[in-house]
Amino acid sequence: MALTAGLSLLTLLALQAAAQEPLYVEIGKNLNLDPKSSEAINAITWKHKGNIAAEYIKDAVPLEYLGDLKGRLKLDVTTGILTISNITKSDDGQFTVEVNNRVLPVKFNVVGVRKLVTVEVNNRVLPVRFNVVGVRKLDDYPVQITVRPQGCSSLTSRKCTLVCGGTFEGAEPVQYFWKKGKTGQWKEGGKTISISITKKTSSFPRYTCKVKNLFSEKESDPKANPFKKEPSSGPVPLPAVLLVAVLAIGAAVIV
Repeated sequence: MALTAGLSLLTLLALQAAAQEPLYVEIGKNLNLDPKSSEAINAITWKHKGNIAAEYIKDAVPLEYLGDLKGRLKLDVTTGILTISNITKSDDGQFTVEVNNRVLPVKFNVVGVRKLVTVEVNNRVLPVRFNVVGVRKLDDYPVQITVRPQGCSSLTSRKCTLVCGGTFEGAEPVQYFWKKGKTGQWKEGGKTISISITKKTSSFPRYTCKVKNLFSEKESDPKANPFKKEPSSGPVPLPAVLLVAVLAIGAAVIV
């Protein structure tokens, strides 16, 4: 019995040590996570990034799958082995397991890796590798300029920040370009630019930004310059008032 307990402890320690290293798996393949539990399983919970992914409690809670992995999981409630099918990059992260209300000292740090494309010529594999990364076009991504802080203008601040678009996950890497006014030249910049209230800055009626990646580009609608001063609609100049008065008097005399 002592020997069995000792072997179980050694097994857990070996699993724990191995789990400290990333567990690499090819994207699109299946992955089996084996807790190697040495006791009969009455309750088991698998978590991914701290969130419950699969749970089962004998005679109390039927087997249930939760979260983003639902539909791609299969749990063997006898062995505790969790199978993840069609691994994606979003599956990266730590998997932990709890058996019979006890958290096992094993953690699986999963990292999805895309397959390298090789070139073969005359039955000989050439020493070249192509790391394939899919990049989406920008057609479905909203590109608009946001002013920060909200409501920023010459009445509230001497500096405003302009932000081009939101997140472009799946379409990266991207470049940002900015244009001042209607006929200004496009200049490459960052996702955000800061503008200060100066005479030169106030002369541009609008700003426009553009996002570009390897396969497409998308331009925002023009955004009004928060520091642009609108033409004054003040009182009519005195000469104009006098001219109107003279014309009125002349018209009265003629009548």
